[in-house]
Amino acid sequence: MKSIKWSSVYMAVGLFAILISYSNMAVAQDEAPTVGQLFIKAFDENKQEEMEELVKARAGEVPGEVKDIVQFAVSDQCPPNAREYLFNIAGLMAKIYGEQTGDQRLLDAVKLNYTKMMKGKALDDAAVESIKKEIAALGGGQWRVNIVELNDDGSLNIEIDVNEASGGSELTPKIDFKKGQAARDLVKSKLPDIKKGKISWSSMGIGLKTVFIE
Repeated sequence: MKSIKWSSVYMAVGLFAILISYSNMAVAQDEAPTVGQLFIKAFDENKQEEMEELVKARAGEVPGEVKDIVQFAVSDQCPPNAREYLFNIAGLMAKIYGEQTGDQRLLDAVKLNYTKMMKGKALDDAAVESIKKEIAALGGGQWRVNIVELNDDGSLNIEIDVNEASGGSELTPKIDFKKGQAARDLVKSKLPDIKKGKISWSSMGIGLKTVFIE
């Protein structure tokens, strides 16, 4: 398989036109479309059966193509807003491949690389420190951020300890709805690559509120 250069594809026309550039480059070079090109075309047209048949017919090419996509997605050449799209393509190819062959190692490798990328790129130390300070300020000094971490699936987990004297009953202080939403919006603005997760408030081990990041 002659691998296409994913950086050239992206730079040519942008994320949502990868398919067009990718296909045109193959035609221009008198090459048969790769499994990756054809898979993206089927994905773009929402043709699930075609994607499955493609992986089945060209199973031997799938691991190499998935590897190429992932390698570009985690490289410095890949624009940040292209990474989710490319990992989605690679993950779907690997998932179908695993369902057909019984070999889940390719999908596991994609997940592992995605988790490493998220941990390395998303949780910038400066952004985390800023989040801790600004959330504490939202709580009027009664909130202390204990945990800001990524789970293995790439979702964000933030745990906030609330001083029991911050309102409400002694053991169950109230968490203002607007402040909870403000905390969520703050996290999304500081860590735009994070697509899912949750922020949890507790006091003396008692859960008070959870806001989901979606």
